[in-house]
Amino acid sequence: MARQDEICSFGAKGVLMELEIDPEGLQDRLILELVRIDGTEQRVRAYENDSYGWEPLTPSACQIIEDEFRDILWKTIPNLLMPGFPRLNKRLLESGNRVGDFQLVRSYLNHQHVMLAVNGQHEHVVIKVHNKRSVTDANEVQNIYKEFCFLTHTLDHPHIIRCVSMLHGKCNVYAVLQYAGDVCMEQVLSTQPGHRLSRDDALNCSAQVASALGYCHAQDVVHGQLSLRHVAVEIACNRHICRLVDFSMAAHVPNSSTRETLCGSLPCVAPETALEEPYLPKPADCWSLGVLFLETSCGHGSLELSVRWRRGETIAYAARRILEFFSKAGCHQEAMTSMGNVHDDIALACLVSVLKPEPVRRAKASHMVGLFSAGDTR
Repeated sequence: MARQDEICSFGAKGVLMELEIDPEGLQDRLILELVRIDGTEQRVRAYENDSYGWEPLTPSACQIIEDEFRDILWKTIPNLLMPGFPRLNKRLLESGNRVGDFQLVRSYLNHQHVMLAVNGQHEHVVIKVHNKRSVTDANEVQNIYKEFCFLTHTLDHPHIIRCVSMLHGKCNVYAVLQYAGDVCMEQVLSTQPGHRLSRDDALNCSAQVASALGYCHAQDVVHGQLSLRHVAVEIACNRHICRLVDFSMAAHVPNSSTRETLCGSLPCVAPETALEEPYLPKPADCWSLGVLFLETSCGHGSLELSVRWRRGETIAYAARRILEFFSKAGCHQEAMTSMGNVHDDIALACLVSVLKPEPVRRAKASHMVGLFSAGDTR
């Protein structure tokens, strides 16, 4: 009790509720929490002045508080915790159709804040735009930096998009990414008969994604939101070249660690993730890989049509329906035939290996590479 009283006497700034398991990260986490609290206190003071009839803050005073908070997010935090985060370039050109030396062409892969661009050598690149005023939390800055580090330093694989550089302007932070084709897998399927690829194409694309995912897992990195929209596709010589994109929810998670972050979306999100309980993130990635193969080989919409969750219900409701469906006999064959009436033993074996309700029983991504590759008869 005496020790507890001593801890409580430190006050809010002296206690961390979620300590890093890795001791080396504890000091950085402490600094991050203190900075976050300082920014919150500034906003609370402004709110109290307005709510309790005290002397109202002038517009200039509010602007000072806002500027201090932005300074904490985009200068103090990066300088303290994020080596390699680009310093603010006040001279960086930011206009409607240009960023520095890049000419912006159009939105990319149906993402509002991701742009196809052309550099000075007329080469295509992709620019992911982070509006600084829309970022209100230190964790969001951390996620931007984390994705930059993963795609610049940690991950180097032919089926994972690479980050070329990052620019820091007055208005936005820009991640300059490798060009990976004009469409995502969701768009590819929308143009195909039956909204699906041929069996061999589906196996080949899934093998590429599984190879990227297996490489990530070998580095103890999880993607967190693998989906049809997060697989960019380049078509060359009548073959689909797939690259895994969007690592904004990725994390470094050792095998034994669990995660509680709700990330991903239907239909590919793992059911245990959607239930917002502690889950093993690598098997969750593998579930998403299995759904991606189901949708590409049997038709986009196969999972929803077979499970029949109700539109408008919560994602947790859909997750429970998915678990119930895949707990019954013959579920995988039913899922394959619900939309496209697909009958294929190799595809069935792949789905049975990975779409299991129990996370620990799912095949690993590295194992799925062999299954997908063995089935491709080309």
